[in-house]
Amino acid sequence: MMRKIALLLFVSLVHCSFAQQSLKFDSPDKQYERGMEMYRLGKYGLARINFNKFVEEANGDNSSLVAEAAYLSRVCAQKLENEDVKYLWESYLLEYPYSNRLHYAKMNLGEFYMDQKKYKQASRWYDKVKASALDEETQVEYYFSAGYALFMLEEYDAALVKFNKIKGRDHKYSSSVQYYYAHIQYQKGNYQTALDEFKKIENDKGFKKVIPFYIAQIYYLKEDYNGAVKYAEPLTQEGTKARQADMNRIVADSYYAQKEYEKSIAYYQKVIKLSDKPLRSDYYHLGFANYFIKNYEDAVKGLSQVTSGDDIMAQNAHYHLGDCYLKLNDKKRARVAFEAASNNEFDKAIQEDALLNYIKLNYELSYSPFNEIINSFMRFIELFPESDKIDEAYEYLGKAFLTTKNYREALASMEKIQRKTGDVYRALQRVAYYRGLELFTDLNFREAIEFFNYSLKYAEYDKSLKVGAYYWRGEAYYRMGIYSKAILDFREYIFQPGSYEMKEFPIAHYNIAYSYFKQKEYAESLSWFRKYIKMTDKRDRIMLGDAYNRVGDCYYVNRQFSQAVKNYDLASVIPEGSPDYALFQKAFCLGLMKQYNDKIAVLDDMVKRYPASPYVDDALYETGRSYVAIGNNDRAVYYYKSTKERYPKGSYAKKAMLQLGLVYYNNNEPDNSLQFYKRVVNEYPGTEEAEDALVGIRNIYMDRNDLDGYMRYTGSLGSFAQVGEREQDSLMFVSAERFYMQSDCERAISHFKNYLNKFPEGKFVLNAHFYKADCQYKVGEYTGALSSFEYVAERERSLFTEEALIRMGELHYQQKAYRKAYESFNRLELEAEITENRLEAKIGKMRCLVKMDQPEECIKAAENLLSTAKIADEIKREAIFNMAKSYQQLGNKEKAFENYQMVSSNTKSVEGAEAKYQVAQMLSDRGDKDASEKEIFDYIDKGTSHQYWLARSFILLAEIYNDRGETFQAIQYLQSIKDNYEGDDDIEQRVDGYLKSWDTKEKETTDTETINVG
Repeated sequence: MMRKIALLLFVSLVHCSFAQQSLKFDSPDKQYERGMEMYRLGKYGLARINFNKFVEEANGDNSSLVAEAAYLSRVCAQKLENEDVKYLWESYLLEYPYSNRLHYAKMNLGEFYMDQKKYKQASRWYDKVKASALDEETQVEYYFSAGYALFMLEEYDAALVKFNKIKGRDHKYSSSVQYYYAHIQYQKGNYQTALDEFKKIENDKGFKKVIPFYIAQIYYLKEDYNGAVKYAEPLTQEGTKARQADMNRIVADSYYAQKEYEKSIAYYQKVIKLSDKPLRSDYYHLGFANYFIKNYEDAVKGLSQVTSGDDIMAQNAHYHLGDCYLKLNDKKRARVAFEAASNNEFDKAIQEDALLNYIKLNYELSYSPFNEIINSFMRFIELFPESDKIDEAYEYLGKAFLTTKNYREALASMEKIQRKTGDVYRALQRVAYYRGLELFTDLNFREAIEFFNYSLKYAEYDKSLKVGAYYWRGEAYYRMGIYSKAILDFREYIFQPGSYEMKEFPIAHYNIAYSYFKQKEYAESLSWFRKYIKMTDKRDRIMLGDAYNRVGDCYYVNRQFSQAVKNYDLASVIPEGSPDYALFQKAFCLGLMKQYNDKIAVLDDMVKRYPASPYVDDALYETGRSYVAIGNNDRAVYYYKSTKERYPKGSYAKKAMLQLGLVYYNNNEPDNSLQFYKRVVNEYPGTEEAEDALVGIRNIYMDRNDLDGYMRYTGSLGSFAQVGEREQDSLMFVSAERFYMQSDCERAISHFKNYLNKFPEGKFVLNAHFYKADCQYKVGEYTGALSSFEYVAERERSLFTEEALIRMGELHYQQKAYRKAYESFNRLELEAEITENRLEAKIGKMRCLVKMDQPEECIKAAENLLSTAKIADEIKREAIFNMAKSYQQLGNKEKAFENYQMVSSNTKSVEGAEAKYQVAQMLSDRGDKDASEKEIFDYIDKGTSHQYWLARSFILLAEIYNDRGETFQAIQYLQSIKDNYEGDDDIEQRVDGYLKSWDTKEKETTDTETINVG
């Protein structure tokens, strides 16, 4: 319902206020005029450059025009949706305090926070706006927005003041103001006023769906039950099922209030039937209506539906369930119900009576597996020592002591009686949830899951935390690759009330789709990706492009190539996604449909448009295959040779050479064929392609009737090609491989070592080295693992090359050989064909440069990483943080501050925790002590598990107070750290240093003040 106020302001201001100046081309300052000209043309980037340049070069001349230019520069920034808009407006207020645009700027800051639904911050800025400084149309915008922000903060009296400024006037918000005014009166209990106001817009098409419910409800709240029935009953069969349910509920509640229980039962039953998820109160009232007419069995059915909560309703329901069960002579169930009622203290009278009934039933049933009889007596005496039933309780206690044999447990019960209230459980739920989020932020997914599990044990207390816990537990499972559990949690999240309003709602669909995709359940994956595409607002272009590609993949796997092509087409026009992949896959599908010329055209287009794409070698190779298919061998040869020449280390190089051998053979050019086959064997020994090449070579020798020549040739190749040894080679490798596949790493390592000793140039030597290294990596034999990973990486391109380079980088990094680790990651980035591995390479390079103390190169690596599509938020956060540290190291304080600010909002992460402190410290260093103090208090409000940086912030706060002469306050903050901080680091030393110097100063000040007073 909110509007883009800032945009309206910009339009009106620029065309009204600035037009007069911008049309005067006799101004001596052409820079400003060029800025205005670019602005009118909608070229906001160029306009902003000119305005900024004008401001920089003005040298204090024409200050009003400078302020206008600075304002327009920020207008451009907001139109361009720059990330630093907030900072720009705040800086404007500081730099141009006398500008006639000052209050428009403040209003824009309010709107900035409104767009983020940060109503408290928005309201603070609206409070600073002087309405009389705004034009008439903007004043309407202002009063409505300011009123709406206060409305959302539930500051209704203040909101009414704002709304009353424009209430009754003719403007585009007239109906909305009327609605909110009526709603506030409703909230304040002014029901007649609310009723009168709602009726004025009862037929307004924007509100006609919701207002009848309020009107009917108001009749009910005014205790005009006949009026409520009369108004609501005709509407019980109109509109959606949800609306029908609401109206039936009002009728039912009205009959219930008049004690016409049988009539109310019929309507409550309709409510429950119409509602996807009936309210607990529906079952509650249905149960009590049956209870009052002594229909106890049906009363049990209704009341049983509302006992999961932790509130007065649940307590009352449990208590009356106990009574129902007693009436039905079911003492065991009655005992459980009374126990449940006694565990809540919302109504102390109910709790007291329920606990006494529980005591009696425990005694009568001799139920005490865990000393319940004694414990329940002691609990009653502890909770209700002044009860008029205390004598009865003591009487049962005496009987219990006479019958119990478990004296030790009975004594322990009396000495240590413990109970937890609903507030404690609610706190446990909350603390566990947020601890889970902290662990998730720090990528500790396994522990995070444990805390989300703990939080969900108390899910009934706070429904919003329950919804969040399901989502983030699903995310944790997803990040760990446990896709089946991720799916369960995401689905649970989706079907929870309130999840639809959350920004993660479409992402959950996307993640479900990917989880199914990862498990190769393509039909389910397809369904969820399509759901995601339908519901997304299309703003996240990366995810949208990726979703179209995955839909295409699902159709491709199911051999529905035409459908796949349609979706690849949709993905190919989204540049933020992976359009090169989409074009390649589209071409591949066309080939499978034998549309070879179309395939060639698409591949050529892909190579021209995306020459740096990792799929170029794939495209060249596939183009060659397509020319073979249409009988154009000359063009095929050209593309196969291009594949080899342009990507000699790529996975398609050996395939292309093998195909060249085959093409020449089919062209009856055996010499050329033999040349390429032999190159495959020589350059890629032991590979599948080398095996195929040997078959081709044998065929050529056989065609020439030269068996001896073939035997001489194979004899010169080594053991992998020796006919006699190949069987032994295979058997020995397979034996070792079996242990590897069984995850028996100890025996696998031993057998692979034996194989490599026996066949150092064997057919499976590459596989053996990789499998051995993988096992050694898992069991912690890092030296041996690194040696074999290096062997794999140094050999010809294979299936294992990229993984070997990743492990090499990790192991060198682990050993603090950061230069070698960097080289491994750098090579991986250049050669990786798998997108995820290329991303890992970029991350690895950045981390190595941090350790190598190369800030300039680190900034470049971080920027390169941030330009990559589909990077996780935590990696983005790490990159920005590393940029901030690097800029700080280089002395570029502004850039450092800017980047620290970008990550400082999430203090749950280790980067955010330090960044928040750094922002406060930099503000203090600038001399802006008030802003620094504000930043620290915001940090305190947010909290963090990374206590070191919070403690540093407290010390900084103490410094600020001491600088102001408030030494007592400063010392108190330091003393608080000293009493409560438990870290084993330099915090205590820092605190003691300050306390030693400040404590003496404080004592001197106090003594002096005492003398003066005396």
